[in-house]
Amino acid sequence: MHIQRFEQSGLIITNALGKTLAVDIASYTPLEKLGGVSVDAVIVSHIHGDHFSIDHIKALSPQKVYVGSECKETLGAGTFPFEIVEVKAGERIDIEGTQVTPFEVDHGPNASKKPRENFGFLFENEGDSIYFAGDMFYPSGIDVSGLEVATALLPVGGFYTFGPEEALAFARQFKKAGTASPMHYENNPDAKEEFIQSASIENLPLE
Repeated sequence: MHIQRFEQSGLIITNALGKTLAVDIASYTPLEKLGGVSVDAVIVSHIHGDHFSIDHIKALSPQKVYVGSECKETLGAGTFPFEIVEVKAGERIDIEGTQVTPFEVDHGPNASKKPRENFGFLFENEGDSIYFAGDMFYPSGIDVSGLEVATALLPVGGFYTFGPEEALAFARQFKKAGTASPMHYENNPDAKEEFIQSASIENLPLE
């Protein structure tokens, strides 16, 4: 699977079938950056504005939007040019040929508004896999000790999520991660470099 990165935790995953799935593209990405960008589907980890934005979803012109119940309630009963599909932790779903497993992760004590749901995701397609930790503050979610993934996307910004040291410690827990990739560092750009430097010292593959 190919990953196109956007600000904070935003990305677009293109699977082996050429189908596109946007993840958490929201307030940190300027809307004009999405001009000419469209996707087949969108999935959202939780309700915070740096992960969930109705305006950004509309700009991406998806056919389907996959959200938890809290985000679904916020979208309300209005008319949208896309289908809204509710997802739940532990329920594996097929999104345009990509198998997606949402799982609950612990956002920690510092979020001013604790989300009712806070997902990470495991994306799988044609033998390829991507682990997306979402806004993880404490190690949580699925057991990664037996998990082999091509890419592990880990937040490193600190305060609301792992910092660089915590992210690195978590990366070591995987049975195998082909590459470890930092995200969620816009408010703390030095955290990205700290994670990269520490991972390089330990010969942890980076993306």
